[in-house]
Amino acid sequence: MINLNIIKKLIDNKFFRSVILIAGGTAFGQAIIIISSPIISRLYSPEEYGILTTFTAVLGMLAVVGSLKYEWGIAIADDDDKAINVTALSFLVLFVVVGLLALILYGYGEEILVIMDGENLYKYRLFIPIGVLFIGIYNILTQWALRKKNFKALSKTKVSQSIVQSLIHILFGFFNMGPIALIIGRILGQSAGTITLAIPFLDKDRKLIKKINRKDIFWSAKRYIKFPLISSISQFLNTASIQLPVLFISSQYGNKAIGFYGLANSIINLPTTLIGNAVGDVFYGEAASVGNQDPLRLKQLSIEILKKLMIIGLVPLIIIVLFGPYLFLFVFGVEWKEAGIYARIISFLAYARLIFIPVSRIYSIFERQKEAFLIDALRVILVIIVFTITNYLNLNLLYAVSLYSFSISLVYLITFLVLQKIINYEINKVS
Repeated sequence: MINLNIIKKLIDNKFFRSVILIAGGTAFGQAIIIISSPIISRLYSPEEYGILTTFTAVLGMLAVVGSLKYEWGIAIADDDDKAINVTALSFLVLFVVVGLLALILYGYGEEILVIMDGENLYKYRLFIPIGVLFIGIYNILTQWALRKKNFKALSKTKVSQSIVQSLIHILFGFFNMGPIALIIGRILGQSAGTITLAIPFLDKDRKLIKKINRKDIFWSAKRYIKFPLISSISQFLNTASIQLPVLFISSQYGNKAIGFYGLANSIINLPTTLIGNAVGDVFYGEAASVGNQDPLRLKQLSIEILKKLMIIGLVPLIIIVLFGPYLFLFVFGVEWKEAGIYARIISFLAYARLIFIPVSRIYSIFERQKEAFLIDALRVILVIIVFTITNYLNLNLLYAVSLYSFSISLVYLITFLVLQKIINYEINKVS
């Protein structure tokens, strides 16, 4: 029988305090985004926002594998000596990847972007490796902060990211700088807060840096080889399942359509960003230290989190389904009313992401990269099938988004069921 008192004690006294800390920073940051969005939507056209959406999609797929996911080994390393060498390895890999990416995009950027249905980004192509570098550094330092459970610093970065992005978009927008302003704002926004994470790393953990050596870096590369071989590919596929629709929509329906979809998607996924990511970060920080020793505790916590997120997510879901188009008309202007129609459909997928994604970190905790890879591959295959069908049947964007949202929501449910099976297996191992 599940001891609810233990769960309550964990959640009330420790876990949710950390969640609230990160979520509070994220909430303040997202409030800035929400407040600034009506201004930004009147400074840029749907077509310009469409270019940003396409750029974000390409950057998102590449940035997620900037360090080949070696940074995921930082939080789960046995001790700080090993963790610091994993950190050094992550930075080394990131610099190599960014350098190669810059050379490839400079020489063959047009051909590659055509393949990715992102040819409208050609003149902005060199901003992609810059974005990968900045975001990659932030991601590595985030993993170190999670290891040290420095949730306060992480909370501050969420605020910094929103402030920087919004200020650049608004300021540059008044000068009619167009898509390049949106791109620069997005890069600097996503990487803002790096200094906040770097200061405690360089201050409190300075002595650890001296323990970085070539032998341990090579050991780390071998110890966590599953991360680049499986996890990086899996995470790329995971991100691709989210971002590929952007590229398909851009190619099949044009920049204006993807502008509507992009705004709807970014606004509707705010609860996931606000709550889901905060819960996921804290869950990973807690679970990484107890998962293998006490999988039952991990199972109890994952189910409790799922139940709470299901309740929390119902409020924004109902509001968007009932009033989506009218809210977008009122907030963003008459030019963006159509985005509210797509928001209604996307809200169901956003709800699924909110409740299922936080506990998906269990794959990394138990190093079950194979299962994660298969699930992520399934998502990408479904996305390709969906948009191939919509293109073949010449369906409008509304049907395309509906079919995509339903299919991927179903996969998220399957993901959770597989995770519970993994946890049950680990429980049986230690019992």
